[in-house]
Amino acid sequence: MIIVKRLVLPCVLLCLLVASAASAAGSGSTDKTPVAIQADNLHYDKNNSTYSASGDVEIVREDTTLHARQVDYNTASGNVKAEGDVVLHDSDGTLTGTAMDVDIRDNTGVATAARGFWNQGNFHLTGDKIERLSEVDYRVENGTFTTCDGDIPSWKFAASELDVTLGGYARAKHVRFYIHDIPVLYFPYIAYPVKSGRESGFLLPMAGYSSKRGGQLSLAYYQVIARNQDATVYLDYFSKMGIGSGLDYRYVFGDNNYGSANIYYISDHGLSSFDDDVDDSYAFSWNHSGTLPGQVRLVADVEYVSEKDYFSDFGKTAAEYNKDEVESNVILSRQFGNWTATGLCKYTKDLDDDADNDITLQRLPEVQIDYSRSRLYDTPLYVKFDSDGTYFWRRQGVKGSRIAVRPALTSFFHLGDVLNIQPEIGYSERIYSTNDAGPGFEHVGVFDFSARISTRFAKVFDLGGDSGLTRIRHSFEPEVIYYYLPNKNQDHLPYFDDADRIANQNRVVYAVVNRFIGRYDSEGQRPRYRELAYWRLSQSYDIWLSRHDRADKRHLERFSTIRNELLLRPTRLWNWDIDFLYNPNHNCFDKFAAETAATYSDDVAFSAGYHYYRDDSEYLSSTVNFDWLKPVYVKYEYRYDLSENKRQENLLRLEYRAQCWSLFVSYCDRIDDEEFMVSFTLGNLAHFVYDGDRVKADY
Repeated sequence: MIIVKRLVLPCVLLCLLVASAASAAGSGSTDKTPVAIQADNLHYDKNNSTYSASGDVEIVREDTTLHARQVDYNTASGNVKAEGDVVLHDSDGTLTGTAMDVDIRDNTGVATAARGFWNQGNFHLTGDKIERLSEVDYRVENGTFTTCDGDIPSWKFAASELDVTLGGYARAKHVRFYIHDIPVLYFPYIAYPVKSGRESGFLLPMAGYSSKRGGQLSLAYYQVIARNQDATVYLDYFSKMGIGSGLDYRYVFGDNNYGSANIYYISDHGLSSFDDDVDDSYAFSWNHSGTLPGQVRLVADVEYVSEKDYFSDFGKTAAEYNKDEVESNVILSRQFGNWTATGLCKYTKDLDDDADNDITLQRLPEVQIDYSRSRLYDTPLYVKFDSDGTYFWRRQGVKGSRIAVRPALTSFFHLGDVLNIQPEIGYSERIYSTNDAGPGFEHVGVFDFSARISTRFAKVFDLGGDSGLTRIRHSFEPEVIYYYLPNKNQDHLPYFDDADRIANQNRVVYAVVNRFIGRYDSEGQRPRYRELAYWRLSQSYDIWLSRHDRADKRHLERFSTIRNELLLRPTRLWNWDIDFLYNPNHNCFDKFAAETAATYSDDVAFSAGYHYYRDDSEYLSSTVNFDWLKPVYVKYEYRYDLSENKRQENLLRLEYRAQCWSLFVSYCDRIDDEEFMVSFTLGNLAHFVYDGDRVKADY
């Protein structure tokens, strides 16, 4: 059906509608999609089923619109020949040119002296000729490609031949890379991703310098393996260390099985240009979480390094480059009603200079069988059961196994809806078997008792108003806990870890908790609740040490340190955490940690912290992300050691973010290393960043 508009004489309009209807009937066309034509002048050739339009011509078919000065439209074939300021527009983008020859039904065809723009990805094409082969495939002669706006884009690729598949690649031959109008690089061939999703290909390189590693050049290739798997392969050059190579593998299997594995290897490959004292080293990590067949839960957190200096050389944060050990854990667990079975393999490598890992104990394996607290028939008693069996292995020294079981009975009482009382009595038994000389088995059993008494008082404060923070609920929760465990001689037992010596207790712990919960109301919505503040003060008193016959223990303090835990959430984005241990016996702090942080967006955030540990360390730390210098985005991290009066770490990262490209510059100054790195990205092209201990893809 053809609809013709904007003609001067009504009789002409009527004749054309009749002619077009007859033409459609005679041609036998089954395409009944309506086409509307507007033009200053219009002529219909019945013999050729062709409209000739001139002036301000517009042809509309569904969401496709064509504008031109001169148009010949064949209603039988759907072919449109257009000249003069031709613009073809649909929901995907716009194609312009001096002339076009297109099929308006599928929008395929050729445009000369053309420019194209596609909304998804902000892709721009220009060329002497742009041919649209399908909805996603284009061929360009003597063309350019960019994701930048403007007549002179910030960057572009120019090529003699260019094939583009939207959602796939732009493949080009004899390519020049331009910054503005200046050619800076030549490539005989490139394949450039033109899709917002994942796509295999080489990632942009990064270069820099480190006083420890020397000059650095990092290259990477990203491979999509399947919808649920991908990998990144790395090749790095360090002028003072050698060649680094690595692999990152990421996967998702099912709804709840996911993980990643990474291996990185550094070697001088026998080249004399590298430092002789640098040893080949490698690192491996694996993280997994998921459920195996049979409802068996698998959690893995594996980390291993061959050399103790690996984290010192490649660590990013203080927690990494100051690591004194690496630990690997693989855990399998299965729940059977109230019973839970857990298997653990734990391997530890000590990274201290004087460590002898031949005598480091490993848990290979450990098995736990636990019964969660359940009511004992119709009585007020509840029963629970904890047990574990561990085999301690090492290359040199005493090896052996330990079986520990602890059944317990507990109950709950409420006195007048005011006091809550929870007593518990348990019995712990440990059985040992070792390869050491002497008896094959040793064991010891001991009873323990505890009781918790607590109460709660609460009041709601109405702040008035109908929206925002309207109410605050304050609860005051004091509690007293008593622990008793008799003195039992355990000197005859092997010693593998602290659990082999259970200290006797006759101790009272008293604490008070304050909670402040805010209610937020909005018109037409359900109320929202958020904890505004949590404050807990606690201390313990050792009754056993207060006895007069403990003269040999008088150097120990009966009153413990006072523990303060304060969490403040004044807004949804801002928080304060304060945690300290105050020693009343020496009138000093054993520990004081205070941190505050606010996050407004990915580009605006800050954090600051003060940490003090008596006779150990004292330092300040801060991190700031801000966008006040747009288009420059800044991240700054600082760490200062107050005990030694020197800077531990100074890190500055700058990103210049243009409309279609970004430049990254980072500077890191640590005690034993100074590093400067540069990388850049082009719009919608994957890149990767070197973050110290490994290289990671960012796509």
